[in-house]
Amino acid sequence: MLKKLTLYLALAIAALWGALAPALAQGLPGPLASAAWLRANIDRPDLVVIDIRGRTANDDFAAGHVPGAVFSAYPGEWRGKGDIAGAVPETADLQATIAALGVNTDSLVVIVPAGTNSTEFGGAARLYWSFKYTGHDGVAILDGGWPAWVADAANPVATGVAEVVAGNFTAELRPELLATTEQVEAALAAGIPLIDARPAEQYAGAKKAGAAKRAGHIPGAASLDSDLFYDAASNRIKPLDDLRALVPVALGGDTGVQAITYCNAGHWSATDWFVLHELLGYQNLALYVDSMIGWTQDEARPVATN
Repeated sequence: MLKKLTLYLALAIAALWGALAPALAQGLPGPLASAAWLRANIDRPDLVVIDIRGRTANDDFAAGHVPGAVFSAYPGEWRGKGDIAGAVPETADLQATIAALGVNTDSLVVIVPAGTNSTEFGGAARLYWSFKYTGHDGVAILDGGWPAWVADAANPVATGVAEVVAGNFTAELRPELLATTEQVEAALAAGIPLIDARPAEQYAGAKKAGAAKRAGHIPGAASLDSDLFYDAASNRIKPLDDLRALVPVALGGDTGVQAITYCNAGHWSATDWFVLHELLGYQNLALYVDSMIGWTQDEARPVATN
């Protein structure tokens, strides 16, 4: 029993280290950065703080933000504009969007969400995934978002909107983090676990979502509502032990299992990807960005309701 416990602890530590190592190597505390860490590092010349409060306007940003931060609307340029709303933009466009925010190849990036609910956190998770997908490890999300920053009166707040000097960021894609529709079809045939991050009523087909042409889920997918990972009282992702307890049986404790997470447009599923891949160490997890909108473009693809 002791040997098994020792092995389990070793595997858990290895998985956690695997998730944290890239960020730690870049000088960040991990996938989630505290307000205290951000305050202590606010004057670093290699730090870029990206504020994503607001879909189209930056009035909130102008009224108050982390000093030196830049504003970026979400979804804005972070998602595609065609029939598949959540699609990944062309690589050149995504690279230009990131560079325009002043990001260099060696920048440390901290994303500041509004910190209001789990759906809004999904925007930060999608940006985070976009940085990882384009090869940039030096990225974190401010734990607790904007409310965590202003909770301490000692944290400085800047106003206005300053001019941003473009950085030299260059994308080096990690295709293993992105699942295409064809790969999802192959995964379905091979029995590879699929994780549906949407609310239960959408998963079951009781409610059709947005631009998806049919209600329901990809057959065999496990339901894991991204909202379950979020503590509404603190507006933070829950502690690790609570997160582990939510992992579907399809994944279990095998952090090496291959799996794919999806939702409607690669938003909620970005939170599932962030928690499972970055915090819990499921390193073979890909994000199906096109999700149900992409899946239901072809009537021949199966959809289950239950």
